[in-house]
Amino acid sequence: FFFSLFGGFDLLLVAMSMTSDALMNELGKHVNEEIVNKVKGVYLFKITGGKDWTVDLKNGSGSVKEGAHGKPDCTVTISDQDFVNLITGKANGQQLFMGGKLKISGNMAMAMKLEVLKQMAPKEGIAASAAGGTTFASDAIFPEIDKRIKEDPSLLKKIGGVYRFKITNGGDSKTWTVDVKNAPGGVTEGEEGKADCTVTVSDEDYVNLITGKANGQQLFMGGKLKISGNMAMAMKLSQLSIPKASL
Repeated sequence: FFFSLFGGFDLLLVAMSMTSDALMNELGKHVNEEIVNKVKGVYLFKITGGKDWTVDLKNGSGSVKEGAHGKPDCTVTISDQDFVNLITGKANGQQLFMGGKLKISGNMAMAMKLEVLKQMAPKEGIAASAAGGTTFASDAIFPEIDKRIKEDPSLLKKIGGVYRFKITNGGDSKTWTVDVKNAPGGVTEGEEGKADCTVTVSDEDYVNLITGKANGQQLFMGGKLKISGNMAMAMKLSQLSIPKASL
């Protein structure tokens, strides 16, 4: 009854999944007056292991905001991983609810209307958000890398390198600098300083790599994934692995 940074190349990059933060940001892009008129409710999502989010499908054109705002009509409590699995179709809402992993309080009639969120979410998750060609799907990935670095300062000593990601999308391109060398470390859009290792890949291939739809070694051998600079640094990228539970 309920709704629907690296990718894994064997020795170079590591797999990560989507987080509830990224999903909520995607939902926020699809809120509109039509949906507000259908639902007319305010939802508070309490993501255990994550954050609270207020999904307003009642006022104005609607909105999705981090934190608790106003009085919700319906409160949903669920773990970060279960929420992601639910939205991406890997888990069944009814089964989670019956198993006590999905808790709902407040207006149950409003809870039933949450099916609309599944319609709002891109069919293929983050990857679908790039379909229009006006945005980069990989934009949702790099903040997770930044978070990983900030949460584990020891990575600076383990890796000690600066990476440049050149993401192409049709005739457009975007560059990201991943600094795992200079304290406090982090991710910056654009070129910052001198990179030890540069990775060039298309936005689509990068997202497919992350979501497991593409194989890193095959992309590399096929010339779709290019790496230049210090190859030893490229090998160390596996240390930026993000636990699945964080996504």
